[in-house]
Parts: sequence; structure tokens; C-alpha cells
Amino acid sequence: MGLVQTVGELGGVARRRQLLARGWRDVDLLAAVRSGLLVRPWRGCYALPGAAPEAVRARVLSAQLTCASAARHLGLPVLAEDSRTHLALPSTRGLDPKDARRGDDVVLHRVPAGPGTRAGPGDALCVDPAVAIDHLAHCVRPVAQLAALDAALNRGLFGRERIWSMTATGRRRRAWLATHADPRAQSPGETVARLELVRNGFAVESQARVAGVGAVDLLVEGRVVVEIDGFAYHSDRVAFAEDKRRDRALMLGGVPFLRYPYLAVIAAPAAIARDVAALLARSERAG
Repeated sequence: MGLVQTVGELGGVARRRQLLARGWRDVDLLAAVRSGLLVRPWRGCYALPGAAPEAVRARVLSAQLTCASAARHLGLPVLAEDSRTHLALPSTRGLDPKDARRGDDVVLHRVPAGPGTRAGPGDALCVDPAVAIDHLAHCVRPVAQLAALDAALNRGLFGRERIWSMTATGRRRRAWLATHADPRAQSPGETVARLELVRNGFAVESQARVAGVGAVDLLVEGRVVVEIDGFAYHSDRVAFAEDKRRDRALMLGGVPFLRYPYLAVIAAPAAIARDVAALLARSERAG
């Protein structure tokens, strides 16, 4: 394994001690910096040229990414704009507010001290995914925390039982998350739309199967299909053609359906509940 690959597996940035522990020598690190393969953003810290600034900040401070920063690094949805760097430090370790390495945009989250925490967080750049989502309770609205939780459950990063071991999330919010979490959700748009529909008293099933169509994002009251487009997926031509095929199949099968772009869902989720109510009322009159 090459030095660049080693740094990549450590999250794109590593402490000198981590690299020496893997058999690399100071002369190897110096050669990599001189050749441009690595940069040294701070003494004792080595990074790939394109490493994320928040990952570099975590390594420089011997901390771990958590909250929104960890969610971004893990590929979990972060609904709210937050450019701050969220770092986790053991509860027994201090950090001088005037420390030049800290910067002005760092939000500190504390984790219980344990074996080895005095020397730093170890090799993991991020805290455990369940801990990162737990810390979101300090910084985001419940729906944003739920969207990240749904995505983590969907990917199998941890099980639902971990919700009850969260400590940064208050008891009432933990209960709310446990009630509304759905590992079947395929996107944050689905989570937001589902939550709004449930709030308005609708029975909603995620990823329900419809004959001739396959799994649909949301099936409301067993009669109305709601599909949420995500830009990354539906900007693809093949995916766009598949959407149109599914729409035709729903129409030919007499199944009422609504399709929304992701940004519209995030901007005005209440409109979905109003539209579904109107469509159900029209269906009842027609029947």
C-alpha cells in the first residue's frame, strides 16, 4: 500500500504518529510533500491536496468530526446550510478558545472520556454514526435530524435500538425520532414529505409496491402515490425515462399520483398534504 493510499484510508488527512505506526518514515513523508503528493497544513499533520478543510481541522486538533460535519463526510443528508466545523472532544480534554488551530467556526461537542481518549480519538476521522446523529440535536431542527437518521438506518449504519442510547438528544425528541424513523426511506425528500403527510393525519407507506410500477416513494391512504425527484438521480436521462414509464403505468392503472422535485418539497412541504387531500377528495367524488 502506498503512502497516498494510506492517508486516503485515514480520511484524506493523518497525524504523523498514525503514519509512523503504519511503517512509514519521516523521510517518506518529506518526499511526498516535496513531490506534491501530500501537503502539510500544520506541523505533524499530512493531507491529500484536496482534503476537506473540516477533516484537516479535525486532525490538526486531534479531534473527530461529528454532527453536521460527520454527516457530510459519511454522505448523510444535511438539510440546513451549516458551514461550521463540528468536532467531538473527550469531556476531560480542554481546548483553549484562543488556540490558533481552532478558528472561529468550530462547534465543540463533548463525548464521554474513555480508554485512550487522553491521547486523542484514535484513527477514526468521524465519531460513530449514531453519535454524530445524536449530536445533530444541538444544531438542527427535528426533521433534519430525522432525515439523517432515516438515511443511516437505510444504509444499515446502525439499528433503531441505538436511538434510545442517545444522550445529547432529549428524551422527548428521542421518542419522536423512534416513532417516525423509517429505514425504508430512500431520500431526505421522502422523509420530509412523509412526515408532513403523517402530521396531517394521512396513513403513509414508504416504498410500497404497485403492480406494473414497482416500489413507489410513498403510498398515501393506499390510493395516492407520491414520488419525490432528487436532482442527482433524476437529472440522468435513463432515470428520467424510467420516471416517465412509471408515470404512464400509474396513469393507465388508474392510480392517482403526484410528483414533486426535491427543492419544492424542502421549500414548501405543506403543499404536498394539501394536494393529496384535494386529490383524495376528487377521487371520492368521482367514485
